[in-house]
Amino acid sequence: MTSSINRDSTPLPEGLKLFRESLTTFRRRSGHLQKELADALGIDAQVLSRKLHGARRSFPTHAEVKQIIKTLADWDAITTRIEAAQLLKLMGLKTETFTELEWKTPPLAKLEVEPPYKSSAITTPQQTTAFRALSLLPNPATGLIGREYHVQLLLDRLRHRSVRLLTLYGMGGVGKTRLALEVAHAVQHDFADGVFFIPLSSLREAALIPATIVQTLHLMEPIRDRNTDKQSVFSHEDVLKNFLRDKTLLLVFDNVEQIPGIAAFISDLLQSARDIKIMVTSRILLHLYGEYEFDVPPLTIDTFEQEASPETYTQFSAVRLFVERAQAVNPAFDLTPENATTVSHICTRLDGLPLAIELAAARSKVLSLPEILQRLTEGASQSFLHTTAYNALQGHQTLQATLDWSYKLLLAADQALFCRYSVFVGGWTLKAALAIVMFDKPEATIDAVAAQIEFLIDQSLVKRMRPEEFSSEENQEPRFYLLETIREYTMRQLEASGERADIQQRHARYYLELVARTESNVSDSGQSASIALLVREQGNLRAVLAWATEHEETESALRISNALGKFWEARMQFREAHRWIDAVFKMQADTSLTAQANLLMGSARLALWEIGYERSRELAEEALKLYEASGNHFGKTWALFQIGDTWHIQGDYAQATTYLEQCLHLLYEQQDWRSYAFTLSRLGALATLQGNMQQAHMRLSEAMQLLREYPEPGLLTVTLIYLGVLSFLQNDLKSSYAYLREGLLLARQAGNLYMLATALIVLGCMQGRVHGPSYAAHICSAAEDLYKSLHTTVPTAYHQLYHVHLSKIQTLVDRATWETWWAEGKDYSLEEICKLAMFERVSKAT
Repeated sequence: MTSSINRDSTPLPEGLKLFRESLTTFRRRSGHLQKELADALGIDAQVLSRKLHGARRSFPTHAEVKQIIKTLADWDAITTRIEAAQLLKLMGLKTETFTELEWKTPPLAKLEVEPPYKSSAITTPQQTTAFRALSLLPNPATGLIGREYHVQLLLDRLRHRSVRLLTLYGMGGVGKTRLALEVAHAVQHDFADGVFFIPLSSLREAALIPATIVQTLHLMEPIRDRNTDKQSVFSHEDVLKNFLRDKTLLLVFDNVEQIPGIAAFISDLLQSARDIKIMVTSRILLHLYGEYEFDVPPLTIDTFEQEASPETYTQFSAVRLFVERAQAVNPAFDLTPENATTVSHICTRLDGLPLAIELAAARSKVLSLPEILQRLTEGASQSFLHTTAYNALQGHQTLQATLDWSYKLLLAADQALFCRYSVFVGGWTLKAALAIVMFDKPEATIDAVAAQIEFLIDQSLVKRMRPEEFSSEENQEPRFYLLETIREYTMRQLEASGERADIQQRHARYYLELVARTESNVSDSGQSASIALLVREQGNLRAVLAWATEHEETESALRISNALGKFWEARMQFREAHRWIDAVFKMQADTSLTAQANLLMGSARLALWEIGYERSRELAEEALKLYEASGNHFGKTWALFQIGDTWHIQGDYAQATTYLEQCLHLLYEQQDWRSYAFTLSRLGALATLQGNMQQAHMRLSEAMQLLREYPEPGLLTVTLIYLGVLSFLQNDLKSSYAYLREGLLLARQAGNLYMLATALIVLGCMQGRVHGPSYAAHICSAAEDLYKSLHTTVPTAYHQLYHVHLSKIQTLVDRATWETWWAEGKDYSLEEICKLAMFERVSKAT
């Protein structure tokens, strides 16, 4: 049975808890506040609190731990080196973390030096060997960046009594050896007989392991036979087992994946010496009973959608590593507002892999950062990234070499299947793998696919996504993915095999069928689930569109872009939608009138969202002609609605009513009651804007009754907000709040940020009237910011109404106060502003 310590949830390291408790005791003893400690570190008090609690996997850096101890010494909160050493140990650090000069320099010089512990025990020859081996533990040439949390986690695990075998596994270049060395140095004083680091990358046979270990540990001296009291010479395995029999020590076996039989050897060793522990670094799991797994992750990379400051980017360990290694070859290099984004993109393109980042940083000696990024974007990372350092492992001198190493460990049949996964972008499901990767194996089942993917995961070649990375829904089918560096490598292998064109065609066919099954649900009762599915498959759908446009597959490009039109609209992905639609428009081929009209309508909808009324109307009118020419009555109805909507948003309510009433008549004839209800809802909104409150209430109430029968959140949300506006204008604030609250919750559930912002501006005005102007300022400021993030603004039809009511509220306070509140509103999170709008308790509420 295998245990895991780096899966969907990670326990809080015990050492951090004890460190925090000790720190609190020392700090309170000196009468200082935690804010004062944060100030001494130069960080925000909340940031320090998160780090001390391990929140969001943040963790005190080694430099911060050292500064904390120095600050405690300066405050006389600690008075001895023993106390300082204990704090270091809790965080997995050695006393030698402080140099001798630092110990002799204030404030550490104030600490009392305890007399060294002297033992009267007689040191045996074997103990001498053990401590001699300790001094042979390699000292890394560079500092470790961004692994503080993982080091502490591994220390806690190794110190657990039940853990005897711990495997650090991951792809080549992810930093397994460096992490293992850091842990080995930190834990060596926990083992009475030492810690031994055994590099095994040069071995290919398990039979050679005992000799390698014996020679590394200098155990070749004769061993005394306990039964005869005579000296004899034994085999290397006997020498090793005899040495380990009564020892309490840790063996670190580095790079073992290429050795057949290594698992059996380790199992035998653990059985022969009950008090030893073994830590292994490997690209492949050993699959031994009692093996504890640690999947070494890449360094953290930028997750921002917008550019940020250099200080913000340095939160990411990948960026910090790049800067350090770039400065090693160019001391003048620094992270600046001009280059920070480029550095971040380089690190993201390299998946946060330490080896790849170090190799890329070394290239900054001769190339500019934009040139490095361009080379990586062009897919040249494998051959482009290399080092000339003579002390680098042969398999780590190029990114190509480390990927070759893992690839060659696979059998030919597994290599072929593995390469087919490169066609997926953004991950895949078991069903997709069965249809695309296993297409030539008719006997294959879902279970067979699962077993094959599990094998590749154990080889550190495939990753499984954590559920929160792709879905918030429960019981969602698992998804898997390749790191981009691996995907690029396998795509080259797939090209070389001659299979790439066929696999891409199968990939396109599969996702076209998926879109066809999903298309109708994007705007009916299955909208939320359908949009969630399309969100998960965005990468694959983009890949299919790119393939279709590149290969002039016009019908396929039209089908998928038409199907995605409503999805792009729902997700407010206007720029991307325009890019793809423009690309499809440029394709020259004979296509059906309906397909062309559908694409025009998709573009018209996007133009309307971006407040391009006339452009939207022109596109819809062109589409209307094509629908009429092809006899497509459904399309004609859709185009009439779109034209009417452009007049509605532009403020010409009479023209809008004319077109929408034509649309309503056709929908009645077609008995499309869902669309009929929505059109009725829009006509109700128009009546509200024209001041005909009685007609507005009649039409909106009828629409609501019909839409309740169609549990589709999008249309229902719009109608609820219309009713909220109507009730607000009629001073029925209780009803208005009920409608708007339900609409807001539905918009959040569906991810419809535009309608969410619309609900917020009305609720902001209402809460401003009921609870005070600060509510209006905070909520409306956040809502306008949300519109801005969507590259749109308050709907023109409601612009005047909104500003009339907001201006009345604003006059209740002086300008400076209002501007202060308005600025504060921009700092609220979306969750906080929604709670405030619903008058629920939030930490920032006024």
